[in-house]
Amino acid sequence: MLAIESSIPTAENATELVDFKREHRQSLAMSGTLAAAVAAVIAAAFGVLLWFADSYESEIGTRVRGDEMRLVNGELSTAFDRGGRFALALAEVTARRTTIRQALAARDRAELMHQSADIFAHLRQQAGVQIFGFQDKDIRYFLRVHKPDQFDDDISGFRPMIVAANRAGRPQVGLEIGVAGIGLRGATIVEHEGAMVGTVEVGLDLKPLIESVKTTSNADIAIVVVPSLAGIALDPKLPAFGDLVLAMSTDDRLFSSLLKTMSLRPAHDSTAASPTIDGRRYDLITRPVVDFSGRMIGFSIALKPDYGTELRRSRTELRVVAICGGICAFVAFALLFRATRARGRACP
Repeated sequence: MLAIESSIPTAENATELVDFKREHRQSLAMSGTLAAAVAAVIAAAFGVLLWFADSYESEIGTRVRGDEMRLVNGELSTAFDRGGRFALALAEVTARRTTIRQALAARDRAELMHQSADIFAHLRQQAGVQIFGFQDKDIRYFLRVHKPDQFDDDISGFRPMIVAANRAGRPQVGLEIGVAGIGLRGATIVEHEGAMVGTVEVGLDLKPLIESVKTTSNADIAIVVVPSLAGIALDPKLPAFGDLVLAMSTDDRLFSSLLKTMSLRPAHDSTAASPTIDGRRYDLITRPVVDFSGRMIGFSIALKPDYGTELRRSRTELRVVAICGGICAFVAFALLFRATRARGRACP
């Protein structure tokens, strides 16, 4: 009777032990599942964070680059405006010189050259003046100080700025293409004893202007002319790409490579693109080039290396952070799982 009674607690203890082990195994399974779920949530959070950060950074980078290229176009427009005003100021100062007035009124080409040669030499060296000349009242080129062997030709058919200054009797300024090439020109009338005796024009080389824009913006600039639109033949030595002529640029090799590989057409609005040139990606924006008469004669191109290097570095750093976070989450899960199993084995 005593033996039977003593065996009852033992059976009860065995049943409790079995129940405990079963519950413990269930607890271990739940702990493992929970740890795995936590690790998965952490990894997913890092993945989502990386995706959002990558997308946002790309969007911001594109927007910033677009704004910067539009600013380059604005700087180019400002440089052209300043250059035109400067050219006109030089022309007006010249037109007010008494000796110039007298020589042009007397149609004394030798005296006019004598009075102007030193001025032109100084302005060419110090101010980038490439065109300096006088026209008579019949709109014939009386004297090109920059090309004294070419004179007395009728320019009324292709020089609208000189025609406008002659007929309106007012100063004119703008971009024009002539015998000497493309330039920013200012023209004004020359009067002697109350009568108009002709006009004088001063033209600036565009190369120093686009170089100044490159200095301030770190963007390379090119001026591309379409001869069929300009209505005048350009220097045959200039590089041509189909019907496009590279009139000038801050990097001839770079723009030659661009024009060989990318089809660009003149347009009345600015256009943007992201070409790859010689294995490197650039941001590109164009701007129509319009002459004094309002006719589009070509377009300007601004090229600037994109921020790919910096962007890729930043993205790499983000990925490294995400990977490290995933590794830490996995290590934490592994340690938690091992500790839980170790406690389970230690329990009787």
